[in-house]
Formats: sequence, structure tokens, C-alpha cells
Amino acid sequence: MFYPTFIYESLPYAYFLVCAYLMAFYDTWPVFVSVGLFYVAGCATLVTRSGYRRLDRYKATEKQPNNKNTLPEWLYEYLPYSYFGLATLMLLKTSLPALQFLAFLLMMVALKNLLFRVSNRRKAKSLF
Repeated sequence: MFYPTFIYESLPYAYFLVCAYLMAFYDTWPVFVSVGLFYVAGCATLVTRSGYRRLDRYKATEKQPNNKNTLPEWLYEYLPYSYFGLATLMLLKTSLPALQFLAFLLMMVALKNLLFRVSNRRKAKSLF
């Protein structure tokens, strides 16, 4: 079954809009569970698409297995999305200015990481 390109490309963002709507207007546990499921579905869709569309040709053989400073691949892929989800939760559900500022900083870090990833994965390997 094939979807039109417009629907296929915008589906994860529709998941995120549903999450934002539910978080903004409802405060029950079943809604929080559905928000979590929609958010995970949107994140998984975006990470999977990013993996298939990479132009930098990541190979597992290039990874250094003895390096203790690297994150596992699954954690690395989902970390900016977890930052953004936590920041959105803090922004919508707290009224303390310090926590809202922390949420803003988390959003900026997540957006910076995602934008750098998009930029680096859409070009072939370079010297930098």
C-alpha cells in the first residue's frame, strides 16, 4: 500500500501535532500514554527514514569498538528527540520560570543536534 508523497512525508509531524494538542488540553493518564505512543511512533519514523536516506554511508566496520566514550547507536539516534519531548513536557506542564528556561535550553540543544545531523547526513564524506 502506497501513500501519496504529501501524506507520507508529513505523517510524523502530524503525530507530533496530535501530541501537542493532547498535552495542551487534557490531563489524564490515558491521554499521557497515547501522547507517549504517538511521540514514539513519530520519532521512530523519522529515525528510520534518516537511516535509509543517509548519504554519508555509515558502516559498522568504521566504528571503533574499544572506544568507551561513544554512545550506543540507538541512544545516539533518539537522544535529541528525548530532549525535545522532555522540554515540551516541562514547558507545557510547569509554571516555574527556571524550569521553563531549562526547557527552552533543552529545545535549543535538541534542534541544534537535529539540524547538524540533517546537514551532515545529506552530503558525502568530506575531510571535516
